[in-house]
Amino acid sequence: MISRTGKLLAIVSLAFGLAAPAAAPAADARPADGPLVVLTVDALTGTVLSDQGGGRPHHPASLTKMMTAYVAFRAVEAGKASLDAVIAVSPAAASQGGSVLGLRTGESITLGAALKAMIVRSGNDAAVAVAEHLAGSEAAFAERMTAEARRLGMTSSSFRNATGMTAAGHVSTPRDMAVLALAIERDFPGFRPIFASRDTTWKGRSLPSVNGFLANFPGAEGMKTGFTCPAGYNLVAVASRGGRRAVAVVMGAGSSAQRLATVQGAMERALRTEPAPGRPLAAVVNLSDPPPDLSMQACGIRSGGLGAQVAAGRPVPPGWALEVAFGVDRSKVARQLATVHRELSSRLGGGTALIVLKPRDGLLRYRGLIVGLAERRAVDTCLAERARVGEERCLVLTPVMLNGALEDERRFRMISAR
Repeated sequence: MISRTGKLLAIVSLAFGLAAPAAAPAADARPADGPLVVLTVDALTGTVLSDQGGGRPHHPASLTKMMTAYVAFRAVEAGKASLDAVIAVSPAAASQGGSVLGLRTGESITLGAALKAMIVRSGNDAAVAVAEHLAGSEAAFAERMTAEARRLGMTSSSFRNATGMTAAGHVSTPRDMAVLALAIERDFPGFRPIFASRDTTWKGRSLPSVNGFLANFPGAEGMKTGFTCPAGYNLVAVASRGGRRAVAVVMGAGSSAQRLATVQGAMERALRTEPAPGRPLAAVVNLSDPPPDLSMQACGIRSGGLGAQVAAGRPVPPGWALEVAFGVDRSKVARQLATVHRELSSRLGGGTALIVLKPRDGLLRYRGLIVGLAERRAVDTCLAERARVGEERCLVLTPVMLNGALEDERRFRMISAR
């Protein structure tokens, strides 16, 4: 019989006695390669220089904001909007996740400042504020975006929002993104400096660009990065050198390093390659395949897996929990979780298996949890297992600790959308 004091000490020991592995792995074990596609175009002639899957559909992520900007630029040029116009930030704009400027409900920002924050910082809150200001709602603005895409000849692009957050039917291709980049260059040369900006200022703070290409490639001029877990790492880049100018589009990279290395190599070759006559960008054929889900390659998240329950907002059973698996390899954690859950199910009175992401030191790790447990069953079972198998057998999570673990994953998923 454990006294109340002894039980509390046991809970504390169980809760904090199992730490992360003593030595972190030297490198991320997630696979880096995914269905990467690359397209380069001569910006002066529109001639295709290289094409590796340029017509394959992908989730565009924040490359979407190039079209948000195009629609806004057109409204300004037509005299229907002013860069000095003051936008009142709505609750919908202020509640955006992912990469944000930090706008709050009721704050004011000019259209010009919002556009710069949207491009330089990839601010989702700024993008929604722009959309609502120009069209009344983000949904109405997305319809304008799709209409502009059709007008420009972006035959496989449809937009459901102004930010690039993954949504059914929100899709584009490298070919279409190159069309858009050339259209921005052609139609709105006066706005080029926004895409080349290395920083922006908000509330007296200088905020650096999220586009690493600008600082890492001689002759870089812009344009836009994009990332979500389903999309992978995307980039539309413009650069010039020696009288040559090119656009490079990379979609579906498995990491930011792979994205940058790929676009640097593609751009170097593009700026050295004489365009061959007779291969215009319009000749690249867009395919009708569904866009791939790169969640595993880019984030180590199995699409639709247990970890996705948290992101989807599905209710997690209340109560206490046990952590019975931990590591950088999701498949190993899943196997260990399933094995231990079977072994302990009767003593625990059931419980639900759940894998939760744990970002740490720049890596993603996975926690294999059995959730929805009664306090006494969780504590007594874990005490017995630690005595029988060893100290690393299990870790008790109180309801507060479990909520913290779920909140860690939720914050990571929000921050990951850029």
